Formats: sequence, structure tokens, C-alpha cells
Amino acid sequence: MIPRFRVAPPGAAQLSADSRAPYLVWFTGERESLQLATSALGLGIDVTGDGALVVAGKADLQRLQGQLDEIGSSHSQALSDFLNPVESWKLRAASLPLDRPIVMGILNLTEDSFSGDGVGADLTLALGRAEALRSSGAALIDVGAESARADRPVLEAEREARIVAGAVAALTREGHIVSSDTYKPAVARAAIDAGAQLLNDISGLTLGTAVAEEAARAGAAYVLNYSYSVPKRRPDSPPRYDDVMTETVAWFESRLEQLRALGLPRERVAIDPGIAFGKSHDEDLQVLRRLGELQTFGQPVMLVYSRKNFIGSVGGRPPADRDLETHVAGALAFAQGARIFRVHDAEGARRALEMAAAIISASAGAFSPAEHSWPWKAGAGAAHMTASESDKPAPTGQRW
Repeated sequence: MIPRFRVAPPGAAQLSADSRAPYLVWFTGERESLQLATSALGLGIDVTGDGALVVAGKADLQRLQGQLDEIGSSHSQALSDFLNPVESWKLRAASLPLDRPIVMGILNLTEDSFSGDGVGADLTLALGRAEALRSSGAALIDVGAESARADRPVLEAEREARIVAGAVAALTREGHIVSSDTYKPAVARAAIDAGAQLLNDISGLTLGTAVAEEAARAGAAYVLNYSYSVPKRRPDSPPRYDDVMTETVAWFESRLEQLRALGLPRERVAIDPGIAFGKSHDEDLQVLRRLGELQTFGQPVMLVYSRKNFIGSVGGRPPADRDLETHVAGALAFAQGARIFRVHDAEGARRALEMAAAIISASAGAFSPAEHSWPWKAGAGAAHMTASESDKPAPTGQRW
């Protein structure tokens, strides 16, 4: 499965050193139009094999998009979406800027969560857990009442809807921005009616578009999760990928077209690569290694990775002891364009992602010393600095 359009971006370090760093851009189809457009602009194109590869910096890709638009190529829109990514994720009644990391805290209304942190249907415990997540840095609370594990029972939809609606309504009254983690239309509808601002659908449209339609109806946001098969059912035989990331990009390409046809604007749709959904642990790591290719669509990228079993394959630790590795993975994913991070440990994620953002995306000078923050006396030597008090106390937001 090959996408019509795919981009592999340069690394953050390359772009920081040289804004002209080249992107690898693959096109399938309309080869003659691509050759004409690149020739007119003096850009190189490799037409070896089935597709066409253009290697160019962003400024040249912008010129190419204009040329493709002028000649009426269908590739023009895909390239435009990449070059003009969504800047703010639009929820039902809120908007979250994507120039910084967004932490989504997990609230499991179950007693069979793989990570052992479910609160069950106890509303008091749920509110306490949500407040702890918010105070630790979570901007969103993702509420789920059924474990995604294939070995856990399916909850009857009417019962699940009652549990979720009660929790969402209570959380909304407390001022939380709430997401409903469900693949069932009845639960999605109940959550929306109770005040949920987004739907996190693990089905990947394998069960139809009903949950996405609920989001479109309500003007809510929607998370499209890569899924190889229907929820809570393992394939009879392991999936086989020729290239797991290329096929993941192709999968999203077709599903995003479906969502557009439903009337969901791109500003409301986030994409989730589906770690642990239809992939081996090694393939999960391959996807994380090449996560930057999901920038192809210019959509917000959400990562659902916290304490998952690919981490256990690397370090051998049980789920409750995987937060450090979770935060390492999150920081590396931020460097590749992920911006929404669904986690159990909100404080650890926030701290790790703040550091990642400072290194990866902060502008030069953002952490320079302020006018009066330099603490040492003029001409002071190392001995003086280590043996004496500074001229003044450290300022708030220390920068020296």
C-alpha cells in the first residue's frame, strides 16, 4: 500500500542550522505534470520506480505547490496541506495552540486497566484523579470506561454510556476539558451531550463512521487512531508490512479523505499512529523512529504510548514502572512533530516535554539572561564565584 503523497522531513537539528535543509517528498501518479512543474522551476526529480521523488527545501516546495496549482495537479492540495499545517487544534468550545506540547491525562473508569490505575465507576475517585492530573499539567482529561485490551470483556454500550455521561458531566462542571475514549456511537453521543469536547476513537473507522459523525454533528474534535482491525479483536495471524510507516501514511491518507467527506474540518482532526494497534513491538519502535512522516498531512499528531508494552520489550519493566521510558519516548516524539501526549504521569510528561520544547522549538534567546539577572561582580574569578555570595538573589525564572 503506497500513498499518493508522503514527506520525510529533515531533523530538528538540521532545520535549526539551515532553514534550507531538504525534505524528501514522494509522489505517486501524475508523473508528467510533476516533471513539467519541477523542470519549470529548475528543481530535480527522480522518477526511478513507480513514483517520483523531489528533494527540496521548504521555500522550493512552496514554489512547486504554486506551479502544481497553476497546472491543475491534484498533488497541489496535498502539498499545500503539508506546507500549511494546522496551528491550533479546534475543540468543541476551546482551541489549543500547537506550538507547544499538550498533555492529555488518562482517566480510566475501569478496574481492569493494563497499567493498574483504574478508579472504577466511583465518581469521587474520578474527580480526585482528574484534579490531580490537571494540577500536574494536563490540559485535557481523556475518560474511558472500557479497557482496550483484547482479553478484557466488552462493556454493554448502554451501561458504558451511563458511566461515561455521569463522569463527563461532573468533570465539565469542574471546568475540565474532557475527551471521551470510545468507539461506540451511543457512548460518543452520551459523552457529547454531557459536555465532552472531543472524541478519541480507537476504531480507526473499521466499524464505520458513526463516531466521527457524532463529532461532526456537535462541532467537536475527533482523534483518528490507526487500527489494523476492529477494536478488542486480535488478527488471526500477525499483520505483514513491506514498510510499516509508508503503509501507515497510506492508511491515514484514505481515512482522512473519509473524514473530509463527513464535513469534519482538518482543524478538528488529530491523528494517532496507533502504537500497539496491529503492530509488533519492533514495528511500534519503527513508527516512533519515523514519526516525522506523519507531518505529511499537516494535522495535529497525538501520541498514545504511555506505559505500553513496547517499553516492556526494551527494558523488561512492568507497566507501573515505565514512566521514565514513556517520557523519553515523548521527548523524542516532540522533536518529530507530535504535539498531544496521552499519559498516566502528567507531571513527568509535562516536565520532560517542557525541556524538549526548550531544546527543539524555542527561538534563540528565549532563555537568555535578563537585563539584571547576571549575578557575579565584574571581573570575578572562579574562586570568588564559588566562595562568595552572589550580588543578588536569583530572579524568578532563573536564566543564568
